[in-house]
Amino acid sequence: MKNAVRILSIDGGGIRGVIPAVLLAEIEKKTGTSVAALFDLIAGTSTGGILALLLTASQADGSPRYRAEQLVEFYEREGPKIFDRSFWHRLLAIGNLKQEKYPETGIESVLAEYFGDCRLRDSLTDLLIPSYEIERRFPFFFRSSAARVREDYDFPMRDVARAASAAPTYFAPVKLHSGNTNAYYALIDGGVFANNPAACALVEAMTTHPEAEGCVLVSLGTGALTRSIPYADAKNWGLARWAKPVLDIVFEGVNSTVDYQMRQLLPDPPGGARSYFRFETTLDKFHQALDDASPENITALKCLGLKMAGERAKDIDELCEALSAPDSIPK
Repeated sequence: MKNAVRILSIDGGGIRGVIPAVLLAEIEKKTGTSVAALFDLIAGTSTGGILALLLTASQADGSPRYRAEQLVEFYEREGPKIFDRSFWHRLLAIGNLKQEKYPETGIESVLAEYFGDCRLRDSLTDLLIPSYEIERRFPFFFRSSAARVREDYDFPMRDVARAASAAPTYFAPVKLHSGNTNAYYALIDGGVFANNPAACALVEAMTTHPEAEGCVLVSLGTGALTRSIPYADAKNWGLARWAKPVLDIVFEGVNSTVDYQMRQLLPDPPGGARSYFRFETTLDKFHQALDDASPENITALKCLGLKMAGERAKDIDELCEALSAPDSIPK
């Protein structure tokens, strides 16, 4: 497609980020090119935001700090540290009723190790990472393009990743100070309004690249939920019983709605080049948790990603050809 902007969107989904990491590793393998170099804009929510940031973090020589295949290992190695809580935390939190399920120490230590001093302005391609401001009640977007021109908007990548993945009930909100002032943002996971950030990414790309004559939009899911909520059970639930299912419903509802919108806005042209690619798999009831970092579950998620890569091999080949086309917008 002539003068096309290339967009990558990665859903939220906690430990299930293993699935898009597997797909991205396959894309890098087939193209021989880093994800950061293949796309003009990368959007990611929650675990998708962590992936987006890791894939665009740079080394001193300007090359990507991580390749996609390393991020599959990231979940295997660091997942148990991120989703870890002591006996005393469980006791004081009364399970998950009085405090967040997990202390922030685990995830913050992991993010500090992987990002070091990398800042948002230094990303190798444009980033869009949604979060939500709970005190002033508005959607908040981390934009690398804004970070390059506004010092008060340039945050350490580790802090962006932490704010983007502060899922309610799982992790505490983040108080993120702006520049050298006393001003701050109180932020939670952007999945509460944009767990599938593809629509946000499309608007951002068309706004920042008005010269583009089209787009190639790649949307990666973290697995569709299938676990039923029987009416007979739910009709008697109160606040405590609804808290976790509601979060799952919000995330899944957003994912499906945005996918529908993208299919209407970017339909497959008869005999022409596709502009919208959605890769999603279905989860069985045993692998739907956001926080099951057990080796068995991570292995199962890897297998789901590899299975989807095999079943969608032709689509991946078509996508790789579109991403490698020489007539995309200039970097």
